[in-house]
Amino acid sequence: MAGKDDSQQRADLESQVWSAIASFEQIVETIPNDRVSLEALSHAYEQVGDLSRARDYLTRLANVVIEENDLEAAEFLRERFLGFSATDPIAREAGAKIEAFLNAGQPQARQFDLSAEPSAAVEMTKEDEAESRHAQVASELSFAWTLFQAGELSQEDYALVAQDLGVISANSGLVTVSMLHALHDRGNRSLDRIMAFAARDSGIPIVSLSLFEISETAVGLLPRDFIIRYGVMPFELMGSDVLVVVLNPYNKALRQKAKALIERRCHFFMTPPADFDLAVERLFKQTAQPAAAKTTP
Repeated sequence: MAGKDDSQQRADLESQVWSAIASFEQIVETIPNDRVSLEALSHAYEQVGDLSRARDYLTRLANVVIEENDLEAAEFLRERFLGFSATDPIAREAGAKIEAFLNAGQPQARQFDLSAEPSAAVEMTKEDEAESRHAQVASELSFAWTLFQAGELSQEDYALVAQDLGVISANSGLVTVSMLHALHDRGNRSLDRIMAFAARDSGIPIVSLSLFEISETAVGLLPRDFIIRYGVMPFELMGSDVLVVVLNPYNKALRQKAKALIERRCHFFMTPPADFDLAVERLFKQTAQPAAAKTTP
């Protein structure tokens, strides 16, 4: 009987993984250069053991990253190609292209105009917003993949998170793009353990935002839309330093962007997604959708 149960669980899990793959492949059919979907497909096919397709999607992603002059993404891909290059000549060639791109020097990156008012500093074209949103979803997917590889996230939960992030990537509204929200909204019982692991692994400690009287002066150091969309919030001042919570402790680029906008020394912490939502609801009642994954089924 137990054997049948195990077999059914494996069948259900495989079905969920393939459902996630089908969802992202539909996106790629419509938008061939969608970086979130290409990355998700590469991870998903690696999960099911189809390394050839995993490599193909990773190679397509590498070409897009080079075309878009994204040095930071190329650095991340270099690490991924190491796992394929030893035995796969096609992956080795794509990895060499990434290396050549990185060795050519840092391309000029778009920067915010920090001399402008904070609200104007993050105003972007629709194309910029879409690209930024996709980059954020990719970083959340990478967070989930780190947890899966560490054994902190089951294959089933990873597949569900990938599905949820795919839904979020298509949402043009002002929502918080957050892997932790996806887990929270699905009632994942391991959320506390997962956060504890991420805090240890990243070196970003956890604070309960609900225990603080949030400083409106601190919150005002970042634009409202930036706070809500990216899951980052300044919450307290300590002299000239600023305490800031983030929902993804692995997203170094986001921390750098937040520091550039705040223009002060920042100390970063993680906080539970429910605490973040509560603070957003209190501070921005009229504008925020309370959590990213409220779009999930």
